[in-house]
Amino acid sequence: MLKLFFIGLILILSSCEEAQYTFDNVNDPFNMDLEPPALFFHPTLIETYTNSQDSVEVYGLQLDSSAAAHIEVIFEYGMITIDSISPGPFFANINDPFEIVIEEGNKIQIYLYYLPDIESDQNTGGTRSLVKIYFSTLETAGTYGLEFGSNTKIRDAQNDSIRINTFGLGSINVR
Repeated sequence: MLKLFFIGLILILSSCEEAQYTFDNVNDPFNMDLEPPALFFHPTLIETYTNSQDSVEVYGLQLDSSAAAHIEVIFEYGMITIDSISPGPFFANINDPFEIVIEEGNKIQIYLYYLPDIESDQNTGGTRSLVKIYFSTLETAGTYGLEFGSNTKIRDAQNDSIRINTFGLGSINVR
């Protein structure tokens, strides 16, 4: 009996190794060399084809409580066309966020506003999508960049700037 107990104990102890996981998902914000709080494009690389439709989201990583955002996205004019833009859940509460979009050649100016309710005049912050951009590719294959312009800012309910440490880059690879 003691021999059987000893064999069982050896089997249990030798099979209790801690699992080794590799965390290498390129779409995980922690693998993108971002210093929070940050804004980034998700996915960072979009693989698509000529004359097709796709989308990219602008995400905030560990953002402070916010009430408004001005997101300036710069893209290569004439290589894609912007179809539509819809707000993500970052500024959503009981009321849907209010958005204004202005297209200026190779720039999109996106203004998002948290609409206050009885309980709150700004969101709780965190890591969520601010906006989703739907676009169509044209007939030219190539790799085209996405970046945030210098006018990109996030504000709290007192109209004070929210610090952003890192602005990620994105790209669209059209085949």
